[in-house]
Amino acid sequence: MHRVFLFDLDGTLIDSAEDIALCLRLTLEDIGMEDRMPEDVKSLIGGGIRALLERVLGEDFREDHVRIFRGHYLDNPVVHTKLYPGVEEVLRTLKKKGKATAVVSNKLEELSREILKRLGVLDLFDLVVGGDTFEEKKPSPVPVRKTLDLIGCDPDEAVMIGDTEADIVAGKGAGTKTALALWGYVKVNSERPDYTLKTPKDILSLA
Repeated sequence: MHRVFLFDLDGTLIDSAEDIALCLRLTLEDIGMEDRMPEDVKSLIGGGIRALLERVLGEDFREDHVRIFRGHYLDNPVVHTKLYPGVEEVLRTLKKKGKATAVVSNKLEELSREILKRLGVLDLFDLVVGGDTFEEKKPSPVPVRKTLDLIGCDPDEAVMIGDTEADIVAGKGAGTKTALALWGYVKVNSERPDYTLKTPKDILSLA
């Protein structure tokens, strides 16, 4: 059905909420704002480091906080993070079927690559795109369009798979089909995906 599979990272391929919470806690300790640690970090994930810190700190956010968080995350990329059950099997099956695969994440490209490398699946992707790879990030369609350009395929050959509205909006804006990963940190309001996936193995029904 589709030749190219584009994946969000956090909440779609990996469960990274505990490590993001760990790095947030370390960052807040560094800047003397431990009391701002939210009870539920998972609900705040999406949009990248800056967006997370802005949600937590509001008017107290400073650009330097991003640098502090990034440092902690580079030191602790895979403490608790793991692939969702079935994800590696799905990725290997897609490659056997000759499908092209790419990550289109709002997480920093360097971090995305390091996490995928440590989890043993970096070689299963033709391309890894982060929130800092291009001039815009999701929900902008720019990273999706430019990823497709680099892979060399038309939007109607691809499906964008993710767990948030940003993924669905970015995919639709770029002209791809879209699929919502219900096992993730699901945050969707008005946008409706073309497909709804209950488990990672459901991805294979689109291949």
